[in-house]
Amino acid sequence: MLLSSLLQTVGSQQKAQEILLILHNQKPLLRQGYYESELPPIQAFCSQHSLHLVKSTFKVLLDDPNHFTNKGIRIPSTDPRSGMYFIYIAKDEKTAYLASYHELTNNHHDLGLLLGYPPCCIDFFSNHFNEQHTNLEHPPANPWTNLTLREKDICLLSHFPCSSDCEQSILLAQKYYATLEQVDPTYAKEIITHLNI
Repeated sequence: MLLSSLLQTVGSQQKAQEILLILHNQKPLLRQGYYESELPPIQAFCSQHSLHLVKSTFKVLLDDPNHFTNKGIRIPSTDPRSGMYFIYIAKDEKTAYLASYHELTNNHHDLGLLLGYPPCCIDFFSNHFNEQHTNLEHPPANPWTNLTLREKDICLLSHFPCSSDCEQSILLAQKYYATLEQVDPTYAKEIITHLNI
């Protein structure tokens, strides 16, 4: 399956990449945000590909819905305002439900472990992410950990590395890239070219 066909379903390169990595057993779980109107195609896709999708029991009202942001507030699913749901997708149901539970209880550590993030980066996030510091990206030192183009829908990682030179993050990004290159070499080359600042 090419990323272009997945892109039509999910509307984002990064989201398409992550789903592809789940399908190729390179990621154990993914966590993505969708508005209610965007959910039916991804729910149908998961059903067709035997993936388990669990939706958060709350919505998130983004701080600025017109620009890329990591900042938002939780609101009840019954709130009439248009908020984004988190969805958790895995090949097994238990993992998806556990992720939803850990998010609900603000257990960043165990959620990060389920998502396959390096322990050093989970600790970094837990110790530094707060309402005043929602963007923990580092100046780009190499393409593998470069998050500076996320708002343009270009990056290889879905977590904040603890440093630009985090070995475990670099290895993850290289593993993901190898899979992308195998599936869609043209796309993979474009991504790495953009990230190679």
